[in-house]
Order: sequence, then C-alpha cells, then structure tokens
Amino acid sequence: MEEIDAAGHLVCPGFVDNHVHTLGGGGGLGFSSRAPEIQASQLARAGITTIIGMLGFDATSKNMAALVTKTKGLREDGLSAYCLTGATLEHPVPTLTGQIRTDIAFIDEIIGVGELSISELGYGYDSFGKGAQYVAEAAVAGLLAGRLSRKAGYCCLQVPPYLKQILKPMFEVVDRTGIPITQFIPSHVNQSDGYMQDAIDWGLRGGWVDIGANYSPENNYGRATLPHKAYKRLRQAGVPAEQILMSSDGNGAPPKEETGENKPKVANYMPMRALFAAWRRVVTEEGVDVSEALAAVTSNVARATGLAHKGEIAPGKDADLVVLDKDLEFVHIIARGRSFVTNGEPVRRGMFEQTLINELT
Repeated sequence: MEEIDAAGHLVCPGFVDNHVHTLGGGGGLGFSSRAPEIQASQLARAGITTIIGMLGFDATSKNMAALVTKTKGLREDGLSAYCLTGATLEHPVPTLTGQIRTDIAFIDEIIGVGELSISELGYGYDSFGKGAQYVAEAAVAGLLAGRLSRKAGYCCLQVPPYLKQILKPMFEVVDRTGIPITQFIPSHVNQSDGYMQDAIDWGLRGGWVDIGANYSPENNYGRATLPHKAYKRLRQAGVPAEQILMSSDGNGAPPKEETGENKPKVANYMPMRALFAAWRRVVTEEGVDVSEALAAVTSNVARATGLAHKGEIAPGKDADLVVLDKDLEFVHIIARGRSFVTNGEPVRRGMFEQTLINELT
C-alpha cells in the first residue's frame, strides 16, 4: 500500500470531463485539421481521471468502432473512460451495433448518445422541423436503453449558438414529449449571450447546464463569456449550483472563429488543461467556495451522466484523487488507485507516450 503525506494540502475527487474528443476532433478545414488521438497523460496531468468521449464533426474518417477501441485503450492505460454513440451532424446517428438502444444496452463503455446537433444539418439551418424531432427520438432511445442497462442514457446536445432559436426547440421537445429535462445536457452554454440566457431558463427549470472551459475571448471566441464569469452569471440568475457542469470539449479542433468577411483558415485546438484553469478561476477570481466549485467538475457531472461511483471521496467510490497545494496547483494525481503524478511530476504514461515525446524533442 502506497502512503502519501498530504498534510497542508487539499484532497479532492479527480475531475470528470463529460465532453472529450478522444479520437481527435476537427476536420472542418481539411484532412490536416484533424486533431490526433488523445494520450492518457494529457488527461491525467490535467487532473482529469474520468472522461466521456464522442465523435463530433467527423464521422467519415472516424467511426464508433474506433471510438470504443480508444475508450478501451484508455481504460487499459489506467484511466476511467466512457463514450457516447452518435456524431454531431449525422442523422441517423452512426452506431456500433446498428441501433442506439443496443449500443447503450450491451456495450459497457457506451453510456449515452451525442453530441447531436439540435438542427438537422447543423449551423447551416435554424433549429426546426425534423432536426429537433429526430433528437427527441434519439433521446427516447437512450432513455429506454439506459433504464434497461442501469445507465443514464442521456443525450449530449450541440446547440447552434448564434441563430435565433438556440435552445428554444428543446424547451418545446421537453414540453410536448414529457422527456425529463435532465435527459439532455446542452454543451458550451457560454458561447453567446443569447445561449447564456436560454441556459439560465433551462437551469431554472431543473436542467443541466454545461459551461465550455475552452470557450472564451481568450481562446478566439469573441462572443463567448469567460467560463468563470459564466458560472457566476448562472448562479446570480438563480440557477442552483447542483445543476451546473463544466467540461473542456478537449482535443477538439473547430475552425477558429473570425468575425469579418474572411473565412477561418486555422483550426482552433482545445487543450485539456483548460478545464482545470477555468475551474481555478471560478475559485480565485469569483470567490466561489472550493467545495461548491468542485461539484461542477466532479459530483454534478457524475450525477448528470449516471456514474455513481465517481465524483466523490467516500467509501465505495473509485480511488480517483487530486491533491492540490495552497495555491491550487497539482501535487499528486491518482486514478483508480494508481499514481499518475507525484510531487508535480508524471510517473505513469500510456504505452507509446514516451516514445512520441522522444521523437518530437
């Protein structure tokens, strides 16, 4: 048994990141804009011990078989990894077994569906008609399969943030179908002021709201609200702390946002460390209590995604721990009982990581 002296330090649960592109996101600016597969120590060194991966934009050169394989590989590397079935703009969604229901029911790693655009063809169309209807059908399939397999079976939403509708079609879906509002997780709610207002209304109705740690004017998103400011705005508007999540969209590579007539030419990489940096600013700049802020990246996420053994330090929970010093900097990071970082230095990596480091140095 390994003993760690954590006297004078803060010991917290490992972060749970519910939105990661484990195979690499991007591809919207050509084949060279496809981000590479994520490496285990990219996650662990960012304090993230549990991830939920998804395909995203590119379901042409990447598929569900590769996503599940990568998820299994990250588990072999020592992390906790899960994934969602589907892709952002594909209707019907790509699956591994041929159906959303059987993917969730019979594949251990698959715990929900997403990320799905709530408009049928993504940013080119406002959210109306069959797009929202299909998302509702996919969500029901996830809900029923989740009940059968004791998983959340939730639906992660990609919401076009700059069109007039934003989340409004989803309010209609919830009202007309009776699907629980907590069955949906709208992503990156801080992308625009309009999206933030809809997210406030969504949270006040009991829905989850997920702040995107990489979406800020500091990361080429000029219309976005800084993540720590978004957290404070949600709380001041009355959204309960228990409903707020924060995720990275990590390892994604969407086109860099530009506001002029020029079209974007460069992919905007989303680093994993942004999640910890954004969380830290919630505490240090907004004065939010550490325990409340931690819930947005630990226990709230675990509840929203049905990972009952994650997000808390308690008997029967997984041994995922992050030890921070008084300045909220990493000292030790432990995933599933094994040390990945000790005294600030990585001590465990994926199989080929050191080779890659040597090749690139």
